[in-house]
Amino acid sequence: MLVDKIHLLVQGGRGGNGCESYFHRIDRKIVPNGGDGGDGGSVIFRASRNAPGLDRLKLKQHIIAPAGAHGGANHKRGACGDDLVVLVPVGTSIYNRMNHLAIRDLNQDQAEVVVARGGKGGVGNIGDKKATAGEDGEQIELELECLLSADVFLVGLPNAGKSAFLHRLTKAHVEGKEYPFSTTRPVLGVYEYDDYKQVNFCELPSIFEGSTRGRGLGTDYLKHLAHARVILYMLDAVPQFAESLPDGYHTLRKIVQEYNSAFLQIPSAIVVNKIDLAADPGKIQEEMEKLGQLYFLISVQTGEGIESLMEFIKEQVESDRNA
Repeated sequence: MLVDKIHLLVQGGRGGNGCESYFHRIDRKIVPNGGDGGDGGSVIFRASRNAPGLDRLKLKQHIIAPAGAHGGANHKRGACGDDLVVLVPVGTSIYNRMNHLAIRDLNQDQAEVVVARGGKGGVGNIGDKKATAGEDGEQIELELECLLSADVFLVGLPNAGKSAFLHRLTKAHVEGKEYPFSTTRPVLGVYEYDDYKQVNFCELPSIFEGSTRGRGLGTDYLKHLAHARVILYMLDAVPQFAESLPDGYHTLRKIVQEYNSAFLQIPSAIVVNKIDLAADPGKIQEEMEKLGQLYFLISVQTGEGIESLMEFIKEQVESDRNA
């Protein structure tokens, strides 16, 4: 499972305190010689192709940069706190959680943004100045959202067998429970062909009539289709959440269109799973032919039809990568 949205409290490091120190000269004159405190470190978010998902940050909800060191005697300035660089996946968007304003979209590798600056170090008592404490670093509540990157996205009605399909191809860890809506977050997996070429898959939680009104898990996860090269609309050969296979397909397309009509331009295919359980496979084929859309009849259980589906995916993905 992948976390695609998290909330964080981020704080720059506190500035070090200025030093109050005095030097007793040989002529008995007392001279102030306290040094300034160092500035606190800033928190920087940097996009990296090698960064893991946002999952690890969910467990560390309060991020604080190192503080600056305190000033010392003999005009010694405290060391500045190191900046804290937090790596996030490419495609991460950062928002101010309080006012919902966008701070930065990190869409390029090594793109970065300072989200919380460190506090200024305090002033030492040099030149008859009064020593001061270091300032607090900036503090901000953030919302991080990451669009998942994959070649092929699985979109389907409940119980269409998306999880089983993904697991058969990629051995991705899935719940695999025999009930609808067992997938509650996107799941990624990688399929490797005999020639070692790879295709990345992403299974999205199920959608159905009413998802656009917030029923089930809603449609928020459809935002990830922005990165798709191919969309597979997966249906159950024995429909449970649609009156018929064509009705199920039209429902999926309608939901995607209502979310973002541009997604309908992404190359796609219909995948009818569990064909081994169908009472009349011939009738299903007739229904699919009438739709006039590319379709594949498969069985995750027996493997029927999967080879030809994977060849289509390979051709489509390679064509898009080379475009």
